Amino acid sequence: MVSTLLDLAVVCGIALITYAVWRRQGNPLGPARVLVGGAFVLLGPGYALTAALFPRRASTEAGGRVTLSGLERVVFTVGLSIVTVPLLALFLNYTRWGITAWSVVLTLVWFVLVAAAVAAVRRLQVPPAERYRLPVGDSLAGLTNTGPATAVIGVLFVLSVAAAGTALATTDGGQRYTEFYLMTADDETGELVADDYPESLAPIETAPLYVGIENREGQSAEYTVLVEFHRVDTVDGERTVTARWREDRYETQLRAGAVNGTGLRVSPPTSAAGERLRLTLLLYKGSTGDNPRIDGAYRSVHIWITVESSGGGA
Repeated sequence: MVSTLLDLAVVCGIALITYAVWRRQGNPLGPARVLVGGAFVLLGPGYALTAALFPRRASTEAGGRVTLSGLERVVFTVGLSIVTVPLLALFLNYTRWGITAWSVVLTLVWFVLVAAAVAAVRRLQVPPAERYRLPVGDSLAGLTNTGPATAVIGVLFVLSVAAAGTALATTDGGQRYTEFYLMTADDETGELVADDYPESLAPIETAPLYVGIENREGQSAEYTVLVEFHRVDTVDGERTVTARWREDRYETQLRAGAVNGTGLRVSPPTSAAGERLRLTLLLYKGSTGDNPRIDGAYRSVHIWITVESSGGGA
């Protein structure tokens, strides 16, 4: 039984190792990440799904036998991985988790584990003589009998694994940035969306907003957030901030990969009734003085709000 399920155990092991690698935020791991990441993305989902679909050495279709050779299983593995990964990402796009590095990795890991479990159950239901098992001993002999086309496919497959692994390693390890965004709660579902921002408010009104910070700097970082209303006028042909009203200020420290969500309620200044102000959120790295420069912010987001003279609403 051990030899029968050895390949599935290896695939599950690669999935768990990949999860452990991604848990170590801020350490690209060099060649280890290239090998583990490339093998997981291009081999894991497709191999587990192929094993679940074809538990036998030969599959019965329309009364006949359709045999999957070793090369055909490789093609199925890569092809199904290429199809499965984008489909899972598309599925995530319509969930509350969205498409993030963590959501994609966790979804792929769970997909591989579940597909491997289904493959193991189906394979054990097949008579022992017909069960598929990894032909380790016959692999070299099989390769010597392949033609030029098969050899080319094999070379392209190896290059694809290396390229995918390199991209996985360098994309996350080379880019360091912080996501900074502003959201509101949907009136019907209560879910956070990047839409339906307040367009007008009276000075006595408040509007709820949600500020998100995601640390992708590869290391722990300290942030300061300023929430301000700005009067923006045109001076000498340039748009210039001529007045600032501080609405809120807070600090937070995030470990690498962590996300901070803070709910705020903003209310426009009474002295700006009848004006159109820019509600600006400024993100600074580290601590700042009492009045840091606007152009010195690391990240910023803003929306425009008209301050009603009286009454009004969002």
